[in-house]
Amino acid sequence: MFKNLLKSEFSKNVLTLLTGTTLAQLIPLLLMPVISRLFSPEEFGLFAFYFSIISFFLVIATGRYELAILMPKKDEDGMNLVALSFSILIVLCISLLSFIAVFHSSIMTWIDKPDLDFWIYFIPLCVFFASSYKILTYWSNRKKRFGKTSNSVITQATTRSGVLLYFGILKSKFIGGAQSFFEFVNSLFSKKYAVPSGVTNVGIGGFIISYLIGFGLSFVYLLANLLAYDRHLFKEISKGKMKELAKKYDKFPKINSLHAMTDEFKNSGVVFIISYAFSDIVLGFYNMTYRVLRAPLSIIGNSFAQVFLQQAASMYANNQNFVPMIKKILKRLSLIAAPIFIVVLLFGPQIFEFVLGSKWRVSGVYAQYLTPWLFLQFITSPITQIAIVIHKQMELFYVSLINNAIILSAFIIGGLLFNSILYAFVILSLAQIVYTYFLYKWIVKISKNAIKA
Repeated sequence: MFKNLLKSEFSKNVLTLLTGTTLAQLIPLLLMPVISRLFSPEEFGLFAFYFSIISFFLVIATGRYELAILMPKKDEDGMNLVALSFSILIVLCISLLSFIAVFHSSIMTWIDKPDLDFWIYFIPLCVFFASSYKILTYWSNRKKRFGKTSNSVITQATTRSGVLLYFGILKSKFIGGAQSFFEFVNSLFSKKYAVPSGVTNVGIGGFIISYLIGFGLSFVYLLANLLAYDRHLFKEISKGKMKELAKKYDKFPKINSLHAMTDEFKNSGVVFIISYAFSDIVLGFYNMTYRVLRAPLSIIGNSFAQVFLQQAASMYANNQNFVPMIKKILKRLSLIAAPIFIVVLLFGPQIFEFVLGSKWRVSGVYAQYLTPWLFLQFITSPITQIAIVIHKQMELFYVSLINNAIILSAFIIGGLLFNSILYAFVILSLAQIVYTYFLYKWIVKISKNAIKA
């Protein structure tokens, strides 16, 4: 059975991505116990706030046309969609930078985060590199260069972790030779060591600069591959063709972008509610919980999602039945995630305290409560993309609105009504069990109807 599994093109492509992404996550996971001791919970929380702003603009930066790159049969059309995505992105980033320059004081007064005063100008650049990388990732997957995609993930993850580690060491004012460096690392894990508190410019700057360099280098890597293999397609790019494709795939900016914006509104809403109802410290604990649990599993999920989207689009174009593939992926992801989440559910606080330091034990408690939600989110995220493939964006948008309302309501009730973040987690996890059941039934139903049509 295992041999047959490895023979399938789908599994080979997933394993190609997983090989690289597993390696990419190894270094960040090994460094996390050190990084968690070099930066304060407040700095983790402030970057979560900053990242929520970036994420909001990421969903509108390209008009979501990068999702359509996989759809056309002709590479000429796909390349025109790449050009269209970049055109929209450049206009947005220039407009965003201009807006920040003109209204800088008003923006800082509104967000009330003085530590971001200088770093707010870096948001357009973060949006540009992250969106550019996303565009070229879809092109790479269209051409089935999953090995190249995998290498780009390695570049991004290892660079971000390396740069963040450098800033953490810089922040600690460590200066010394090889021997003293090992003594420094040993001191981090001693019982006397206290995790730093508060926010420093070097600390928050480390998170932001590492984000920029990580996505910047991975974008350059994929761009070099595009220039090496697909430069001949540049002559096919034209304003007329871009305009034609923009109209043909207008559901992406009209519906999918609105869908993505509401998702980011939900994510930002959670960040704002936690920051407002509690503090940046609590937000830092929540961010660490989400970061640790999602980091390795999101890589696995994204590997499945990227290959699934490419293959589902191909099968739908050829009127093939992809319902069995949906069920198979759900089972595989459940088998992968179940052991990890069971361990976290039983020993979350002890694991977080041992690996990250005593100050992060609270994140382990949060992890226990969030485990059902994150498990369900992990196994269903890849298959929800089927609605995009079969042109059910509007229906998916409505379903997403329900889910976003559930998540925000849980945090509002727990945070603002009961003044307990744990209440929010309990309500959220229970509601997600019910929601996921109906989500799966809906996905299978629309998939069967698409095949019949």
